Amino acid sequence: MKKFVVFILVGILLVGTMAIAAKRTLKVLMPIGGGYTIEDQEAIAKEFEKAHPDVDIQMEFVGWGELWNKIITSIGAGAAPDVMYIGSRWIPALADMGAIIPLDKYITPEKKALYYRTVWDTVTYKDHVWGVVRAMSTKAFIYNKALFKKYGVKVPTNWDELLEAAKKIYHPDQGIYGIAMAGKKFVSTVTQFQQYLYANDGRIVDENGKVVINDPKAVKALEFYKELSKYAQPGIIEWKREDLIKLFEAGKVGMFIDHVHNARKAMEKGIDVGFFLIPGGPDSIKRYSTVIVTDCISISSQSKNVDLAIEFLNFMTSFEKQKEWDLKLGFVPPMIKEKDLPEFQKWYWKPYIEAIRYGYPEAVGIKDWEGVQDALLDAIHSVLLGVTDAKTALDQAARIIQILQR
Repeated sequence: MKKFVVFILVGILLVGTMAIAAKRTLKVLMPIGGGYTIEDQEAIAKEFEKAHPDVDIQMEFVGWGELWNKIITSIGAGAAPDVMYIGSRWIPALADMGAIIPLDKYITPEKKALYYRTVWDTVTYKDHVWGVVRAMSTKAFIYNKALFKKYGVKVPTNWDELLEAAKKIYHPDQGIYGIAMAGKKFVSTVTQFQQYLYANDGRIVDENGKVVINDPKAVKALEFYKELSKYAQPGIIEWKREDLIKLFEAGKVGMFIDHVHNARKAMEKGIDVGFFLIPGGPDSIKRYSTVIVTDCISISSQSKNVDLAIEFLNFMTSFEKQKEWDLKLGFVPPMIKEKDLPEFQKWYWKPYIEAIRYGYPEAVGIKDWEGVQDALLDAIHSVLLGVTDAKTALDQAARIIQILQR
């Protein structure tokens, strides 16, 4: 009798083991922080598993600061996840090293039509699409209506008017500054400068990968950044863009470039907030501009479950999931239909959504974003400190970037 019971138990264990072994496993790497929680991501995985009982989603989570190193380490070890959440600025580097696959053949016309054209631009490299966008931001100027009225300032529509507005509001003896600006050696300082660079039709590299960061359009943008900084808060080189909201919500600055969610914070503090799109520079053919920053879902070239990975990617970036994600975290919606949702009909969302059509990707065609970022930070810093002029600083940055682009 005992032998029979043991036999039955062993049989049950074998069947259970075989059932587990029969499951398809999908490894997914996700970042945590900045509103991204383990609970939210695991909930999506569980929902997918419920609809696919034969699938086991194994999620791994790392902080944003460790994400890039985790990706590179796992690729080098031959143990890359099937699905990776990445900053779209990393696409050129990952594509060139053969770490991710092009997704063109997996993206249906219906899927493509869900997004704005400029959104697809952020994940396109060498005429191929390498990811599907899951999070996006655009920027606009946030301004203090009370200070504009007090000093007789009209809403700027070009760079001359922008500079004039900063000058009129600038009253340092009263603790009031025309504009809040970033100058700290931090990634968001590069993005702040890029707002002016792209607004003047300048680029870091052109469509052929040629370095053009030191051409006249770019030099003029950095010179203007320096000129504006004369009317900004003191100690600009100690300020990150993320901290500028503290000055604005205290009523100390007339305007600055930022996300919509910080504008809403300022409203809650009693600031009468207005918005205007970032004006195009003197060399631009566009009236307005913005840097489009996106994160995306990409598929590893080491994946042995590409079809399943694509299915999960499409699940995560379906209209329903994208809608839930953007509404919960307050991201600018990358899908065209989202603009019709009640939340995105609110007045303060409109400039950020309108800006999408004027946008240019943060890092299109840049092969080593981390290195390029450092070169640009050095250039911006040296100009703000008065160590060198814009042309000399950008010539030096160009020499470094040329090496990185090889």
